Amino acid sequence: MPVIYRCIGCGEIIYAFLRAGQDYYGIPSPSELLIRVGSKCPRCGRKLDRIIEIARIDIKIAK
Repeated sequence: MPVIYRCIGCGEIIYAFLRAGQDYYGIPSPSELLIRVGSKCPRCGRKLDRIIEIARIDIKIAK
């Protein structure tokens, strides 16, 4: 099941973990992801400084 981090402001996909084996390190934690992207949305420039903002969970079941 994929794990997708999105910007709350514009909906841009900041990081997508689509399958096991995709990345040597696995799924990044929200704090690790903030370091990777520079704590800013690449599309709208919204500051992603709060961990709770990027770690909001939306669950969607797809067939």
